[in-house]
Amino acid sequence: MNLLEVRDLTMQFGGLIAVDRFGLTLNEGEIVGLIGPNGAGKTTVFNCLTGMYAPSSGEIHLSGKRVDGLRPCQITQLGMARTFQNIRLFKELTVFDNIRIAFHYQVKYSLTSAVLRLPQYGTEESAVRAKTEELLDIFGLYAKRNEVASSLPYGEQRQLEIARALAANPRILLLDEPAAGMNPHETEELTKLIQWVKDRFELTVFLIEHDMRLVMGLCHRILVLDYGITIAEGTPAEIQGNRVVVEAYLGEEAL
Repeated sequence: MNLLEVRDLTMQFGGLIAVDRFGLTLNEGEIVGLIGPNGAGKTTVFNCLTGMYAPSSGEIHLSGKRVDGLRPCQITQLGMARTFQNIRLFKELTVFDNIRIAFHYQVKYSLTSAVLRLPQYGTEESAVRAKTEELLDIFGLYAKRNEVASSLPYGEQRQLEIARALAANPRILLLDEPAAGMNPHETEELTKLIQWVKDRFELTVFLIEHDMRLVMGLCHRILVLDYGITIAEGTPAEIQGNRVVVEAYLGEEAL
């Protein structure tokens, strides 16, 4: 059974077909890339997978369960979390609270327990604090835990967003242009981080990215979208050698 299976996913906005019969399978431990020109429909695919859009047609199965039509929070709880092209942190909250909040859907204490500070509340809050501190330590952000998130350098904000997504304990991590706005050195460090996170947390990663050095060096497979249609799928070497892809997106220098 595939970890994620997408069948004939179509998203239509009025007369515009943004995604046309998109198909995808993800297996455990893979890193798969989705590339294509701006406006090709890549982020629309992500929005459909994570419940932000209800697809016009098609099916999405996560660990064998059909999830198209579910709310984003339900899909997250079933094991798929994401980051965004434009970083969406709680910028006025601390680094610590940005991650702590992400753990709270997992707590089971009642409102009464919280108000009266009953033992279950204390036990679970202590566990959340410990898990939050562990993630901050893993990502090298523990020393900045009390700083406001907006004060972090761009690269660290991106790390914090990835750490927050991991707090949801996903099996699949979706990264929407994680290298956007980064310089070459930051992109190189990000590439290492994604590989390390995938191995450390035993994840499957599906990413959108325009930086071809990152994509070609990291992904096991790549899908190419153009005007909402998948025009190619294959290994990095196969994609680089595909004339249709080169003409639509990569450019002659990729050959």
